[in-house]
Amino acid sequence: MPISTFEHLLSSIKGSSDGWSPDREKVMLDPFTYVASNPGKDIRRTLIVAFDLWLNVPKTKLDVVAQVVDTVHNASLMLDDIEDDSDLRRGKSAAHKVYGIPQTINSATYALWIAYQRLLSIRPSATDGVGEGHSPLCNKALDQIFTEELLHLHRGQGLDMHWRDSFTCPTEDEYVEMARGKASSVLRLSVRLMMAFSTNTNMDLVHLVDLIGVFGQIRDDYMNLQSKEYTDTKGLADDISEGKFSFPIIHGIQENPDSTVILDILKQRPKTPSLKHQAIAYLRDVTHSFDYTLQVMRSLEVQIRDEIFRLGGNPVLEALIDKLHQ
Repeated sequence: MPISTFEHLLSSIKGSSDGWSPDREKVMLDPFTYVASNPGKDIRRTLIVAFDLWLNVPKTKLDVVAQVVDTVHNASLMLDDIEDDSDLRRGKSAAHKVYGIPQTINSATYALWIAYQRLLSIRPSATDGVGEGHSPLCNKALDQIFTEELLHLHRGQGLDMHWRDSFTCPTEDEYVEMARGKASSVLRLSVRLMMAFSTNTNMDLVHLVDLIGVFGQIRDDYMNLQSKEYTDTKGLADDISEGKFSFPIIHGIQENPDSTVILDILKQRPKTPSLKHQAIAYLRDVTHSFDYTLQVMRSLEVQIRDEIFRLGGNPVLEALIDKLHQ
């Protein structure tokens, strides 16, 4: 490029568009698209359908809310896999193993801003059927809901990593606080946005989704150590390889505080099966941590079903809980 090109650069900039092309957008989103094109069980979409039986959100708004939630979820998985140095996600190599850590971080955070941009497109206006005088949540800016729940998401994830990296075993109460951030925040994001556009102003589902999120996180921890399906998609007991203080592991440590077996194994961050199988056998046979975890899940499931009944019943949500029952 000749030097003369830069002599009138200011005029050139003023007279041009930003120059962003579909090809450049594709490059930015390639890691995100890689993850999003390999969907999991899509429980969040099922929950949105279930919540809408109660909330009756206009379809144009609901479609955008579903897109926003799906984008936030997939972006959070990409960052989670980097932070945990996971090899697999949904049976495929994790995005950062394919595209590298810098590009994956940039793609995930870029996708979060795209989600926010989409949310701005459905801000309630004076001519909307919902807004001032219709829904109590519409007086609260959508961007505030979005910001609050992303803060909770990062706080929960941060606590989980802090305990792992500082080798600090949390209490079960602290674990629940973490799960309400890490696991419940995306669910709360969906239901709070839906409530903002709901034609049913008397329905508050936030406490129910909090409960579902904690149940889901404990179930995920259990399945990570006990499910062949999880082994096939994420590898054998990868929570142990990460040194993670998952729910059964917390119970195993606290149930027998004089033993250092689990802590010693977590310190090793083992990649091979032998130490993982030893830890699993200890949790199963010595501290009975899997039995305890199942009891906790049963208790939470009863509370979820009771709350669904109190709210008037919901066949889609009841069928999902049936599916998740262990």
